[in-house]
Amino acid sequence: MNLARLRPRHITLIWDRRDRELSPNQQAHKVALLGALSSTRQGKMRFEEALKHNGLHPRQVAKKTDAVKIRNGKLVAKVRDRIPRSLKIYEKGKLVHVEVANSEVASDIGKYWSAIGKLSETGKSKALRSLHRQRFMDIHGRIHTLEKDAKIILELESRIPKRESFTIYRS
Repeated sequence: MNLARLRPRHITLIWDRRDRELSPNQQAHKVALLGALSSTRQGKMRFEEALKHNGLHPRQVAKKTDAVKIRNGKLVAKVRDRIPRSLKIYEKGKLVHVEVANSEVASDIGKYWSAIGKLSETGKSKALRSLHRQRFMDIHGRIHTLEKDAKIILELESRIPKRESFTIYRS
């Protein structure tokens, strides 16, 4: 399959557009692609199986995104991609929504949320202090700084309402 022939470069594809610019149907396709890429990178299933599981056609994905490559005649997900994503972070004592430009920054933000989860469970901020990325640039060119003060984060986390656990069956 010749990828140069499949990818016209003059149109802005839905994978490259911001989430606000997409229709709900296009957002669903983008979420399905990101889910397929994620499950492939985690080693849960092959990329073509993940695409079928998420209801996407492999030829369409090969045509419309640079996040895949063809190896030995099969579609394979690249290690990194440049698909914009909307994510939440704590910045300056507030919860902020940002759009990041690539999977590398998104992965670091995921590690940040994992460290916040460990902080709220154990009260120890070692995982939060061990993060390497403190600042990043979003797709609008603004620089954001991740909140790393444990007291502020615990205060923000305490504001979030906790789900109640109901006992359905009595023993």
